[in-house]
Amino acid sequence: MAQSTHHVRLNLKPGLLSRFAQVFSKGVGINTRTGCSIKDFICEQLGIHEEYLEERIQTIFLNGKPVDDVDASVVGDGSMLALSAAMPGLVGAIMRRGGYYAAMRDTITHESGSSTGRTQDGIVTVKLFNLTVREIGPILLQRGVIIETVDLKDVLSRFENDFRQGCSGATLDSDTILLDDLIVKIGNQDRIYLQIKEDKN
Repeated sequence: MAQSTHHVRLNLKPGLLSRFAQVFSKGVGINTRTGCSIKDFICEQLGIHEEYLEERIQTIFLNGKPVDDVDASVVGDGSMLALSAAMPGLVGAIMRRGGYYAAMRDTITHESGSSTGRTQDGIVTVKLFNLTVREIGPILLQRGVIIETVDLKDVLSRFENDFRQGCSGATLDSDTILLDDLIVKIGNQDRIYLQIKEDKN
């Protein structure tokens, strides 16, 4: 993902964060330090508890290949990381990291340490599936993500009434803006940086 231009901030009621579920299945960009292990990226960079990683995130794909060792597999600039809770059926069992059937996918498993470990600023694309959308998605939205402008327009349009009632404020590049004007103002930029604050009042 390329660097974004516009920075959009929204103050939303907590329930509205679920409206962005489809965006996470496509992938969101995360500005971060790269060249670290998957475990460090998830726990240190994203702020996800280690217990959650070990107990909840059962399936991990790095650049399209399933991962077993989160300590040795390196996230580089431009990497794509897909996270999922346990998936049902035999496929889920085979893809589960460190599981009994992991040996059945030996030829497609990501090779630990095969990526460069050089530390640098970069962008990692993160995809979330099933329960991780609801549980990790809000954390990423509050941290800030890069998404395609067309996806934000689509979400705001499809759930227009919900956002009218549940958005207490919006800014575009630090300037306060009305939701009706936001869709027009972000124009034809390919991607934007989106940050959402939960308004619990």
